[in-house]
Amino acid sequence: MKTVWFIRHAESAANAGLPTTYPDCIPLTTKGVEQAKLLNDNINIEPDLIILSSYIRTHQTAVSLIEKFYKSKTEIWPIHEFNFLSPDECLNTTVDQRKPWVNDYWKKCEAQYVHGIGAESFAEFKIRVLASIKRLEKFEYKFVVVFTHGHVIRAIWQYFITANENADSKSMQFFRDKMSSLPIGNTAIFKAVYNNVSWEIIEPQFNPKFLS
Repeated sequence: MKTVWFIRHAESAANAGLPTTYPDCIPLTTKGVEQAKLLNDNINIEPDLIILSSYIRTHQTAVSLIEKFYKSKTEIWPIHEFNFLSPDECLNTTVDQRKPWVNDYWKKCEAQYVHGIGAESFAEFKIRVLASIKRLEKFEYKFVVVFTHGHVIRAIWQYFITANENADSKSMQFFRDKMSSLPIGNTAIFKAVYNNVSWEIIEPQFNPKFLS
């Protein structure tokens, strides 16, 4: 049995409604740094492996846990956030300013659509996330902690409850209509176990009515 904790990063400048530049450079706020310390102070089981995305906000969230369990192996995987809008077109904008572009993107709901330079399609995003899940399944580690992002956790959650590997517009519509509404707060922990055949969600508890 393999236990994996998927943890969303602490509050970032974007989460706080501040203008931001490129997605990989968005830092934690002062509040986020405090959230990260509280989170890691309360993790008392030593991970066999700590996985981070390449984005600075996951590194800042994980740093105190890495220092606490310095013997744990640490790796960077391609589990960064879903950048469906072109970063170049979003420079120095806030979440509120980007909202019309976000709404237009999800209204289109075309899995192969790419918004612009530096953006990825939903299909590319899902394939990237699934590749990391498959990689996790092959590892012998018993306890893994993954510091990642909100949409990544939602995509993982979708796969665990549907077992659907398709990266098509129907899958994207399910993500838009079902998964995107799930609240995943900063430093929220999504726990799952893998029994060498399938994944089971431990926390948060899954309500089957969600699929109806």
